[in-house]
Amino acid sequence: MAGTRAVDKLRSILTKRPESYEYLERVYSKWMEYKSEARCYTCGSTNLKWIDDFTYECDKGHSNKLLGLESWEFEVPPWFMKALYDQGLVAVLYKSRSSTHYGVYEETLRAIEDVLSGGPVEELSEAPPPEPSIDVFRDIVGLDDVKQLVVDVLKSDKPVHLLIVGPPASAKTMMLEVISRLYDVPIILSGTSTRAGLRDFIVENKPAIMIIDELDKIENPLDLSVLLTWMESQKLVVTMATRKAVVKCPSVCKVIAAANKTERIPPELLSRFIVVRLRQYTDEEAKKVCINVAINREGVEEGLAKLIADAVVDRLKSRDPRDCIKLARLAKTPDDVERIVKILSKR
Repeated sequence: MAGTRAVDKLRSILTKRPESYEYLERVYSKWMEYKSEARCYTCGSTNLKWIDDFTYECDKGHSNKLLGLESWEFEVPPWFMKALYDQGLVAVLYKSRSSTHYGVYEETLRAIEDVLSGGPVEELSEAPPPEPSIDVFRDIVGLDDVKQLVVDVLKSDKPVHLLIVGPPASAKTMMLEVISRLYDVPIILSGTSTRAGLRDFIVENKPAIMIIDELDKIENPLDLSVLLTWMESQKLVVTMATRKAVVKCPSVCKVIAAANKTERIPPELLSRFIVVRLRQYTDEEAKKVCINVAINREGVEEGLAKLIADAVVDRLKSRDPRDCIKLARLAKTPDDVERIVKILSKR
């Protein structure tokens, strides 16, 4: 019987990600197979005496430590091995820039046996996300037709992708932020994605809703190929050393993206989207957005919120709600607003 602490840690992972039950089976079987076939790195002897979980001494007197297995050798996603490591259930035996090799503690093996013998862990019933409606975009002034289109996309039971195009301070990112909060998913910045960024994100998260800002800044051919494939087929074929794995969307994949312009977006990618174009807010509309954001998101009193909105639009010459948020977080009184705006106006 394994220690209850290790069992509890495994069950906490399984509760959050029930698909991990199958991953546990693979980790157990692959590590047992690997250790049973271990040979001395120096002489090749199979007659090994285990000094601790990962260190051996062979019958020729050589001692060494196992190198371990990578996540793909366990046939599990990288995030799962990272989750086990974060819980102290596996050890990192070797690490380089391109690979991480893990070893499974004996106590963890016994805990896996206990968990597997108890059957799959039932998924906790979570409250479904709020039903999308125009009301969730209440901080955004006007654009009711666009808001309704976004809601229609979110409610669709088939794959559909939306691209919101417009100049800075036209509420594009605000819409993405609302969707991000509603579904508890991150916003991906195309301009800063790494070489395998989108691929790794999809493999580890299998997102039903992917939110991408600055789509027009996508430059990596691999990101482009991955995104096109995911949008079109709802799955990816990922090559991992000597094997291939198929990653499928768990339900219906939707991509919601934003961009300043469409000229730099490849035609084959642009054709996958429904494209809606926004105009820049007028000064009065920008003030209303700032007031709504300051009151509803920052908890600012209405009078101070109006003062902040006037200062941002009229004196700082900005229509960006982010500037309103910054000022709202710094200024607690009208005097604070005046003092801070004077400083910023000099720059």
